Amino acid sequence: MKSTQALRQLSIKFFCSAAVVALFVPVAASRSFAQFNIKTEMVPMRDGVRLATDVYFPESEKKMKRPTVLVRTPYGRVRMGAMLAPFFTSKNFIWIIQDTRGRNASEGVSSSFLDDADDGLDTLNWVTAQPWSNGKIGTAGVSAMGITQFTLAKNPPDSLVCQHVMAAPASLYHTAAYQGGALKRYLIFGWLLDNKFPLHTLQMMVSNTEYNGVWERIDLTPDYGRVNYTIMHMAGWYDMFLQGNLDAYVGIRKNGGPAARDTQLLVIGPWTHMGFLGLGGAKQGDLVYPVNSVYDIFKLPEWFQECLLGRDKGYLRGPKVRYYVMGDVDDPAAPGNEWRTADNWPVHDNAVPYYFHSDGSLSASLPGDAQAARSFVDDPANPVPSIGGANLMLPAGPRDQSPIEGRDDVLVFSTPVLSEPLEITGRIKAVVHFTTDVVDTDIAVRLTDVYPDGRSMLITDGFLRASSRESDRYRVPLKPGQTYQVEVDLWSTSIIINKGHKLRAVVSGSSFPRFDVNMHNGRLIDIRPEPLEEAAKSFRKYASTPQLPDDYKIANTTIHLSKDKPSHLLLPVPAR
Repeated sequence: MKSTQALRQLSIKFFCSAAVVALFVPVAASRSFAQFNIKTEMVPMRDGVRLATDVYFPESEKKMKRPTVLVRTPYGRVRMGAMLAPFFTSKNFIWIIQDTRGRNASEGVSSSFLDDADDGLDTLNWVTAQPWSNGKIGTAGVSAMGITQFTLAKNPPDSLVCQHVMAAPASLYHTAAYQGGALKRYLIFGWLLDNKFPLHTLQMMVSNTEYNGVWERIDLTPDYGRVNYTIMHMAGWYDMFLQGNLDAYVGIRKNGGPAARDTQLLVIGPWTHMGFLGLGGAKQGDLVYPVNSVYDIFKLPEWFQECLLGRDKGYLRGPKVRYYVMGDVDDPAAPGNEWRTADNWPVHDNAVPYYFHSDGSLSASLPGDAQAARSFVDDPANPVPSIGGANLMLPAGPRDQSPIEGRDDVLVFSTPVLSEPLEITGRIKAVVHFTTDVVDTDIAVRLTDVYPDGRSMLITDGFLRASSRESDRYRVPLKPGQTYQVEVDLWSTSIIINKGHKLRAVVSGSSFPRFDVNMHNGRLIDIRPEPLEEAAKSFRKYASTPQLPDDYKIANTTIHLSKDKPSHLLLPVPAR
């Protein structure tokens, strides 16, 4: 048996989905399961393209009609399917795993999710036409295999009874590709090129810089009303798709069909994407959480037993939301590091302003100075590096930001040492008043938990390309010298900052290579004229090196901190 470390390394290739699978192996080997039989089908789509599909049958009672659990994956069906089949066939399901279009043994050309709504529908219709199907289907998967589920949900057939979606967003544009209007450079280049998707998929991503009809094809948001079944949503506080996960839960509860609104469930843990569910251990980033942060993966088949077989496992009659409140990992007596339940998300709507002050302090007191401000110089040739956060192929999770906090192009605002714990649970926004001397610039805001030893551990962060401040469908240039007020979305968290700690906000004009560098010249993306084939040869070097055009500009940006223009955080602090 391979070591857990070797399996974790192997999991990187499979983009977390196989991280779950690979880390299953030592656990699965210790349990006995029913045997199964397998049949490979080439399932025809409406355009004649055939998709490689493995069907796993329980060995006993072969002629019995059964419900189906389906996974559609771009990462290769064979190894993943065989590893997970025992968990489902032993619970009386038919387990199906399919290579998506153009991937591995499937025919056609991959379009990176653009065909998955139609292909998913055609696959479900094929399943229900088989003599072994009882007409009930559930879908499952993490990351890309969660995205294929949400695209299917845009036009679901009646046979789709439930879904189990982990670490996946409803809208790829807003969460995965252009968060805050800025290209998530390392994620897009890294994932597409490392997984050897056709170059036209990368060209599609970087050429459709505004939200348009292309992105609408893979966005569930406008079609929440078509969802009329139960979904188990699972998200991680440090996951790169976190907010898109939460938005899907909130949107379907509010706008879904009548059978969906009260049957959406949500679980949020202290997990990164590659550390999802804690299956590789309780360490996330540079912090080690208690063992209670690790999710029991054997609950996954139980979910389908309830929604497909009608066996009461306590999910639908239990609390709608289960979330992990993070806390000080060094102090066993500190509050937090516990699971809580709620009837809905968000759990409250209380937003408390914490203001940035010119002396570097952060407090609930409104500034009194009429002219207070602080400035920084933003040089595209020397961007502020990304350290941790909601990443995939870059180091992820809670990591110490102190190496960047002493830079001249970074502004730091800290509370005094807390005399009592401070809980933050919900979505965080930063309202920033700024002036700059270029036609476009970026605002990056990081929120950190400062430990007594000086470590400034990242909680969450947000990013905004200023030209997208008015709309995601078009860009509006800045007028140099004019003051603007913008809102930066730092997404969501749940954490208790312990007494003896500080809360800190870190403001800059870049976070590279997580986000593309703004060249301040009015163009959204600057890619060297060499063909993208050059990027494919060494994507890590390409993705982590700014491509400086001849006309790039250095921005001089001022953040206003006055009574009339008070830049501040809006923190979801529960009312006492």
